[in-house]
Amino acid sequence: MKDSAGVVLEKPASSVIRQHEARQQATMRPYWVSIFLGAFLMFAVQLLLGKYLLPWFGGTPAMWTTCMFFFQILLLAGYAYAHALASWCSARTQAIVHSFLLLASLLLLAISAAVWHSPLTPGANWRPQASEHPIWNLVVVLTVSAGLPFFTLASTGPLLQSWFTRTQPMRSPYRLYALSNFGSLLGLLSYPFVVEPWLTLRMQGRVWAFMFVVYSLACAFCAVQLWRLKRNCSERETMTEHLLSSAAKRPGTAEHFIWLGLAAGASIMFLATTSQICQDVAVVPFLWVLPLSIYLLSFIICFDQSKWYSRRVFYPIFAVAIFLACFVLNGWALNKIMIQVVAYSFTLFACCMVCHGELARLKPGSAYLTSFYMMVACGGAMGGTLVALIFPKIFQAFWEYHLGLWLSVLLVLLVLARHSTSPLYSNRLALPSLAVGMALLPGLTSLATQGTRSLVNLLPALAVLVGVYALNRWGRTDSNEGRVRAVPFYCGAVLLVLGAVLFFAARGQVQDATLVSRNFYGVLTVRELNGSYPEWRAYSLQHGRIAHGFQFQAESKRKVPTGYYGTASGAGRALATLQARATESGGHLRVGVVGLGVGTLAAYMRSGDYIRFYEINPQVTRVALDQKFFTYLENCRANVDVTHGDARLSMEAELGRGEPQSFDFLAIDAFSGDAIPVHLLTREAFEIYLQEIQSRGILAVHITNAHLDLRPVLLKVAEHFRLHYALLHTSGDGEVNSYSDWVLLSYDENLLNSILSPGERNTSKETLPAFSLWTDEYSNLFTLLRR
Repeated sequence: MKDSAGVVLEKPASSVIRQHEARQQATMRPYWVSIFLGAFLMFAVQLLLGKYLLPWFGGTPAMWTTCMFFFQILLLAGYAYAHALASWCSARTQAIVHSFLLLASLLLLAISAAVWHSPLTPGANWRPQASEHPIWNLVVVLTVSAGLPFFTLASTGPLLQSWFTRTQPMRSPYRLYALSNFGSLLGLLSYPFVVEPWLTLRMQGRVWAFMFVVYSLACAFCAVQLWRLKRNCSERETMTEHLLSSAAKRPGTAEHFIWLGLAAGASIMFLATTSQICQDVAVVPFLWVLPLSIYLLSFIICFDQSKWYSRRVFYPIFAVAIFLACFVLNGWALNKIMIQVVAYSFTLFACCMVCHGELARLKPGSAYLTSFYMMVACGGAMGGTLVALIFPKIFQAFWEYHLGLWLSVLLVLLVLARHSTSPLYSNRLALPSLAVGMALLPGLTSLATQGTRSLVNLLPALAVLVGVYALNRWGRTDSNEGRVRAVPFYCGAVLLVLGAVLFFAARGQVQDATLVSRNFYGVLTVRELNGSYPEWRAYSLQHGRIAHGFQFQAESKRKVPTGYYGTASGAGRALATLQARATESGGHLRVGVVGLGVGTLAAYMRSGDYIRFYEINPQVTRVALDQKFFTYLENCRANVDVTHGDARLSMEAELGRGEPQSFDFLAIDAFSGDAIPVHLLTREAFEIYLQEIQSRGILAVHITNAHLDLRPVLLKVAEHFRLHYALLHTSGDGEVNSYSDWVLLSYDENLLNSILSPGERNTSKETLPAFSLWTDEYSNLFTLLRR
């Protein structure tokens, strides 16, 4: 700058500072874009592929758990790659290697788009043909679909934060970790509310691939910045790293194990909560998104700024959450799904906040950033491995949630007990509060689940409170020696009492069960009913909490169809009418049933008839054929076939071979617990069903459900396919017939009218609510929730 006399003037210092800040901001923007987009895409692809692959694997909660296990393992692999690259390679080598990885991912997406006409969703030839090894089949399909791109995205956070510390040595990289989690959260929340309702799955894949290209360009720009670091900057870089290393204490082995444990504890709680919610509601993206969003939100809160996590606030919340979880696990609010979802979500938030909050308090300096992230990812993968692979093999029922709660409390107590400045030692009310909670937990749990008749269970708590008060008074000294000696005792007592409450809650799931079996598709139990009354003695098959059929053991009642399939049920009345019609014409019935249960509908079959069951769970078939409990299939006089695998895929294969079954009656009853396999109720599914039945046949859908009213779904199906609709409700008699709702669909109105009473015929005239037809790419459970 020159004055009027031509003298050169220096720029004001403030202007120089502003220009420097502007340059700094410009160099930071590619990091923001890369880390945000990388996290957004990483979680969006999980929902996209989960939704696409759901019909291929039977729509079970374990399908999503296995997906999460796969993605957590790839996340760990990405973090390990980032840690190795940042620790062992020069800046320029890192830039070159990662650029090649980006290029390879883009090339793979291009090849997939050319072969499948979509960059992510695999072709039909990748569908599994058998159901014996679902976990392995799912892992293979996920690897082929998105393995390399996801691995690339997984490495983004730690690797680019490491680059950031080189190019911006005076700035903390941990805010970028919060940005990464915000991108993940936005990717999750946008899917069910924005992406899923408006874009088809193939279009979602194309948009995702386009955003991946943008991400790759931003990431490549960061690599170019790293490459351009002048060689003469190496001395300054080395000095910066030395300062960082000397300023931060090197974490020891104990710290690494604590990081691992806290991350694993939160991961177990997240996955176990997802299974707990989905097993009795539905396996749909929103119920995947809710727990995962809570999990990520806790990361954002805890790692954005240290002030957001306060022990004074979240420890009481954590205690309330443990009480609430114990109430729900012992049967409180059993039939109130919204209360259960809120309770499980609140408990998950409290557990994740405490685990991640303590994790954030223990985070190391920037010099050890990648090793910290490595242990966090390793803990997440460990939790996924335990929930998806280990616990189903060693636990008879869904007990991982109980264990996750107990481990969360154990981890928190361990963290507090390790540090002399923790509230256990510094706060005089901490130990008495633990004692009060320990004393009240069993009694209040009984009170919440059994009502006022269990008030007597609070009496032992009063005695414990008196004893604890006396012990607290006796152990108090002018120093903290008394509290130091008491901490192990109090912590051990808390873990013992909580463990006992959770143990009895877990045992209640299989108490009095004659047979318990668990696999990928859920938990089956066989229970004896009316054991003291030989004439009414029966065995019942349950999936989770829901009965899927029972059979009397007395010879006089052994062939009687029961439960949802009794003679008073919609299915029973329809089959009786069809049998009468077949008798008049001298023909035989062909019947198909989606969902075997105990094979009750086989009781309606006569000699010369044919019945085919479609069953995805091999264990259900083994139980139904076990003559110690059930003999419907063994005693059936008709020809019986059991086709294993997902019913929709099996029927699709039959039609593809030119072998339509021409069923007179096809029943759809493949619900697991109260969970809805949405892919069996879509337009595409009914297109398959209608090709499998005769023009004058009946399609019967069992819609009995404690939480969801499925009538609008079937009304819309009837309207779309121009079918006649009838709802048959049975209140049950408490002995043979159970409460049930069946919807009958047929092109033959006269046939339906012959089944219905005059009053029931009005149900076919029900007003159609404002409701959209379900498809493989759209479904909405919220409008179906019972109020």
